[in-house]
Amino acid sequence: MLRVETARQGSAIGQPGGFAEFFAALWGKEPFRWQKDLAQRVLQRASGNGKEAQATWPEAIALPTASGKTACMDIAVFALAVQAARLNAGEAITAPRRIFFVVDRRVIVDEAHERARRMAAKLAKAKAGVLKDVADDLRRIAHGATVGFAEDEPPLAVHALRGGMYRSEAWLRNPLQPTVVASTVDQFGSRLLFRAYGRGFGTWPICAALAANDSLVLLDEAHCAQPFHQTLQAIRRYREWADVPLNRCFHPVVMSATPPAGLSDVFMDLSDEGRDPSHLLGQRQLASKPAKLRVVPGTSGKDAADRFAAALKKSALNLLSAERQAVVVFVNRVATARETYRLLCENEDVDAILLTGRMRPLDKDATIRKLRAFDLDSASSADRDLVRPVVVVATQTLEVGADLDFDGLVTECASLDALRQRFGRLNRIGRGVDARAEVLVRAEQAKSKRGVEADPVYGEALTKTWQWLDDRKSEDGEVDFGVVALDRMLRELAGEDSLTQLNAPSANALIMLPAHVDCWAQTAPQPQPTPDVGHFLHGPRESVPDVLVCWRADIDLASTASQNDAIELLTLCPPCSSETLPVPNGAFKRWLAGSGDVGALDVDDSDVEGVGSAENNSGSVQDRISPTRRVIRWRGNRTGTKDIIADPNAIRPGEVVVIPCTHPGDPHDLGDLPQDASDATATLDVGDAAHRTARAKPMLRLHRALVETWPDSLAAKPKAQSLLDGLAQKYEDDPHDVAEAVERILAELSTDEPPERLAWLPCAARELAKEFRTVVQLRRECRIVGSHSLVLAGRRRVNKLVPEATLFSDEDDAAASGISHKDGKPVPLRTHLPGVEAFARLHARACGLPDDLTEAVARAGLLHDLGKADPRFQAMLHGGFAWSAGEPLAKSARMPKTLAARESARAASGYPQGARHELLSLRLAEAAPALLPEDGGLRDLVLHLVASHHGHCRPFAPVVADDEGAPAEYKLLGHQMQWAGPTGLERLDSGVAERYWRLTGRYGWWGLAWLEALLRLADWRR
Repeated sequence: MLRVETARQGSAIGQPGGFAEFFAALWGKEPFRWQKDLAQRVLQRASGNGKEAQATWPEAIALPTASGKTACMDIAVFALAVQAARLNAGEAITAPRRIFFVVDRRVIVDEAHERARRMAAKLAKAKAGVLKDVADDLRRIAHGATVGFAEDEPPLAVHALRGGMYRSEAWLRNPLQPTVVASTVDQFGSRLLFRAYGRGFGTWPICAALAANDSLVLLDEAHCAQPFHQTLQAIRRYREWADVPLNRCFHPVVMSATPPAGLSDVFMDLSDEGRDPSHLLGQRQLASKPAKLRVVPGTSGKDAADRFAAALKKSALNLLSAERQAVVVFVNRVATARETYRLLCENEDVDAILLTGRMRPLDKDATIRKLRAFDLDSASSADRDLVRPVVVVATQTLEVGADLDFDGLVTECASLDALRQRFGRLNRIGRGVDARAEVLVRAEQAKSKRGVEADPVYGEALTKTWQWLDDRKSEDGEVDFGVVALDRMLRELAGEDSLTQLNAPSANALIMLPAHVDCWAQTAPQPQPTPDVGHFLHGPRESVPDVLVCWRADIDLASTASQNDAIELLTLCPPCSSETLPVPNGAFKRWLAGSGDVGALDVDDSDVEGVGSAENNSGSVQDRISPTRRVIRWRGNRTGTKDIIADPNAIRPGEVVVIPCTHPGDPHDLGDLPQDASDATATLDVGDAAHRTARAKPMLRLHRALVETWPDSLAAKPKAQSLLDGLAQKYEDDPHDVAEAVERILAELSTDEPPERLAWLPCAARELAKEFRTVVQLRRECRIVGSHSLVLAGRRRVNKLVPEATLFSDEDDAAASGISHKDGKPVPLRTHLPGVEAFARLHARACGLPDDLTEAVARAGLLHDLGKADPRFQAMLHGGFAWSAGEPLAKSARMPKTLAARESARAASGYPQGARHELLSLRLAEAAPALLPEDGGLRDLVLHLVASHHGHCRPFAPVVADDEGAPAEYKLLGHQMQWAGPTGLERLDSGVAERYWRLTGRYGWWGLAWLEALLRLADWRR
């Protein structure tokens, strides 16, 4: 690792024209004029002092589709890099370090995510020029200093929030790291409001802190963004409610062709580029997109959906020609998309592709790759020459999704704002193609009638939009949806209210009161009742988050022994977001109960986040509970056999559920899975591939059900089958022989050529063989579970996979004390404590905290793990063996890896169940007052940070049954600290809660969480 020890005195990238040079080096073309103007505005204001230096971004950016709005991420990254010069002057960075690109779709906006990933890759590989200068400046910012950064450190981290789960929060790793995060409203908004969906309470304050401090929120306004925009404005005001505000930046920015009313600072493109036919932007906006309007009769009644799908198919096929080779079909409902796709598949002359939000991210990514292989992305669409025509059927997930460009478009009528988004995918870059489209409407929706229910997603705006378009169609029955042509028509609208009637209805968020934030900020324990954050993300709607489900072939829930094995297998290979399928809560309950036609439940289900059938998202299920329908609620390291359930009513929205592949329910009823998953195993269980992608570490699970899905052409298949026959007995007789067999299997797999769905297999085999070079190493790392499962998990990250992937400890006391270092050596307290202190000081100082606060955070880092000196805790770290002397450890190489083994070690050590080392740390810190700050407020802060560094004591300490306690002592900086007996901190009069509320008033809700995060992330990084 090469470390750069020199610092440039000034950055040339901050000079006039610097952004244009940076943009051209990234993408090989000049930025648009509006992009340069916005960059100049941001850079000029960021160079000021005080509040002017904070007010860098406008409240809204008003631009039409295909204007290149995702370049706002480039501007934010560049503006941050320019501020590296402030480090030389000893000043704090005022530009946002975290850039959140947020949309209200169930599928992350791939255009933004992929663009950011490409930018990060180019910066990481840059060897000279402006890209190298920007990369080095970003590394300086991430390192928190002008010197000492490593050249192989990533200058920019890029992440996607697709449902937070175990170890999927890598964006939290370093509070100093320049980061781009693409997210849905639900995932980002729930984190901002201290209720991160899918996460344990321990990480809630950290998520809120990093979302609300040093952050830029680019909210891509679609159908339901108005409530969340209102919530962002309320949070911006409430962040200032503090006696000692920390003044970290928070910029919510709406990007929309029609920004919300009442905003005073709106940025617009004042250039003529969009009207210049010789300019690239003009070619995009002046391109004609004529669309024929068609009413589809007979679309009410029992077979309405089938008849409408048949009409969509007919229109799509009619649009195909020698010039129009790629057509997209947009529909409003998942069920309509599935039926249209099924009908198109009957035509062997076209390639039909389905893309909905009811897909696993791994499957959806594979679909997007397939589309790009057809030259459907904007970059290659000009040279399109397909072997066969392609028809893509999509729901709202594609409206603001991947950067795809089609020659023809068929769409179900929707609100005007939705149609504008959809037509942004037709001739996106203004090619010379004769682009054509059709807009279809159901007969009963074409005219307003009393007694007819409004559309559940678009309300009355759908019918009003159709009537508005019908009044303006040409003699040929067409309307031009080109950007400029549509703008001319919109100028005819009399006032803003008229336009509002044509846009999708958007409910107002509930008014956020301080009492709401008081409740949310109490994360441990969570008060009951507590406000539903969903009402502040999407307005008061009858909808709740989906259930996230995944499948595993190696788990069996039939007996108690097999259930314990299943928990252990999931602990070794935890579920991750890329393998999970979002399913409406009510639909999943009915599927689990085996009641009714589950597929029919999707009739009213759209792909707009926060909008869905109330029936799909609520209600209880009264069907008979069947033991053959057991599933596992995954709760990280807290998961136990109690979470193996068959009762549908026990499933909560937002939970992660693991389903055995042998479950009697049809998996295709839950979502759009690969068609070759019909054997319920072949492509259902993608745990190894997802693990490798999400955590940048290879994983190989050997189980008969998994090996059976390997093709017979793999030479390793018979060897693996032979090994699994009587595996447990073989391992008991001679583990060395088992390790040798695994070595041979890895060697065979490394050279095999499996089908595409198993493309990860030889890669993982080579990576595991490279890491575990000897039979002795393999014998140590192979985990035998039950009688017929073997798990081999790599420890070392493979950076080429996911450079930003990382490991975290969690709120589990024992699991957080296992080794995470690649050398596998135990970590003594005497090195861990000052190590965390150094990281905490680095975080606080680089974030611009004053010296007294910086030293308080650092001192908390020095004291935070004193409670691990409890001799019972040390015994647990040694696998449950008694400990009475020797070097106290912070991390142990002997800490068991599975939940059952850790529980056995805890019981043998005598450490109380649920005990918290941080509570004893607090008592030991109080026993050495000379180590605490003299100022009462800072002393409060240090003690609170020690007590809360695993997420507890916000505001109450957990109750622990430990009547006697154990004498504990530790010497630090010449001060001997001792405590004997129970801590008593769970008492209401212990002062823990009062201290929390005093500090909340002093630093604010998100300010106190920010100070906690600086320490907790220092502990995680160390």
